Amino acid sequence: MKKTFKILIAVALFSVLQFSVSHAQDAEYNLIRRTYKVNGDGTTDISYRKEIKLLRNRAITAYADKGETFILYNPAIDQLTINESYTIRKDGSRVQTPANAFIDQLPSQCENCGRYNGIRERVVVHTALEYDCIVVLDYTIHRKGTYLDEEIILSKDCPVKKYEVIFDTPESRGNYDINFSEWVDSDKIKVLKDDHTFHCVANNLPQTYNDSYLPDALYPTIHLSFKPNTPAFVCGTGDVDLEAKIGSAAANLIGELHDNNPLTYVTNIRDYVIDNIRTTDFPMSLVNYEISSPTETFLSACGTPADKEWLILALIREAGFKASKQDHRIIVTVNENGNNMDYILSTTDKRPPRLDGAAVDEQRTIEIEQSIPWTGENIGGGYGQMTLPTERGSININPARLTSNRKAPIKIRNCNEKYHYTLNVPTRATLVKPVNISYTKAGIGNIKICIKQLDNGTIDVVRELNIDVEHGIVTPKQYKAFRQMMQDWGVNRTITIKQ
Repeated sequence: MKKTFKILIAVALFSVLQFSVSHAQDAEYNLIRRTYKVNGDGTTDISYRKEIKLLRNRAITAYADKGETFILYNPAIDQLTINESYTIRKDGSRVQTPANAFIDQLPSQCENCGRYNGIRERVVVHTALEYDCIVVLDYTIHRKGTYLDEEIILSKDCPVKKYEVIFDTPESRGNYDINFSEWVDSDKIKVLKDDHTFHCVANNLPQTYNDSYLPDALYPTIHLSFKPNTPAFVCGTGDVDLEAKIGSAAANLIGELHDNNPLTYVTNIRDYVIDNIRTTDFPMSLVNYEISSPTETFLSACGTPADKEWLILALIREAGFKASKQDHRIIVTVNENGNNMDYILSTTDKRPPRLDGAAVDEQRTIEIEQSIPWTGENIGGGYGQMTLPTERGSININPARLTSNRKAPIKIRNCNEKYHYTLNVPTRATLVKPVNISYTKAGIGNIKICIKQLDNGTIDVVRELNIDVEHGIVTPKQYKAFRQMMQDWGVNRTITIKQ
């Protein structure tokens, strides 16, 4: 049995970092329990229980996941059973959910994609909701098949008093990982040694952040997996040959997207799939982790993110390129001046290809020196304003989204940007407000902004920004200084003149 514990705890930060509560606490979970049982007969039972206390009106009226519950299941492989559903009112009385409060509908993720029209979403409309009531729901999905690949984020958008995860597999063959975040108290999470393959209990978890620019691995996460003990089993492939070329089905498209520049050619193919193949984004467990053939995805013009990745790969290969797939990206070989170069092509967004092996941080080094014309607008009273251009790849932090009080860390890509512009303004125009800012913040970086009018009437603009924070994370202790730097950088992009 594989047991992997990844504990990432920064002791220096541990005592001072707490979850920010930047939005009101509208509800709290008394209990969330997830149970996964892999049976010996080739089936899996997945049970979910929640007991949530509604504290404010917004939890009842504004949040669909509080006043209603949405359960995704596939009748072709799943049997859904509602074990319990009722509301405990403030006076202690219990109101059973009526039969007409259970509604099956087509999930929005499956619209306009015929092969997924059999998937259903069971809507449970909770009743007798009032302040301080407790909604109780318990259901089980009995699934054909035993392959399991589940990721559970323990933190929710309101506090959780108790979160329990139970995992049982034949002969204790299940695998599991626990990833703690350095921003949460790991003592709140305990792994119990009992008769279960895995049993974890978390207590008094604070709610998630409601801030911008959050790091990825911010909340404690549990990953459960189980693979059938059959040598012939390969997840996702089934009877579909994923290596097969898409052939004549896309021949015309390949011709339409052709470009003499090979990088532009493969980018055109990727962008076409992103723009024109509708994404049906639901848990892969609903289709037993099976991936559709590239031909089926292309002809139906829809598919899961995994389906679209394989379609991009098939189209690029059909166009004559050597390519392979790796974790939401395509590695494609392009001949440049007689040399074969490998480029990384994202399958999730339309960012430009990146040379394989090139350091990402090096691409954030920007040096611009140029003369630009005045393209500002009149703002009345004889004044004009112009915003300096934004270069591709420059820092993308909006100061307006950085609140005055914040306890959450910020994820950022370090950068080194230097700009020198000569701004040719109208004759006899004068700069309204010269700027001269230069300072360094330890552990964060430095900034320099100098905007002045020269004797010949042109406006000289020097803007330099260097951000170099450890691991690309601005800690709560660094936040105030970082926010001030971003405000100075953003405000001083606008030049005002008197005409």
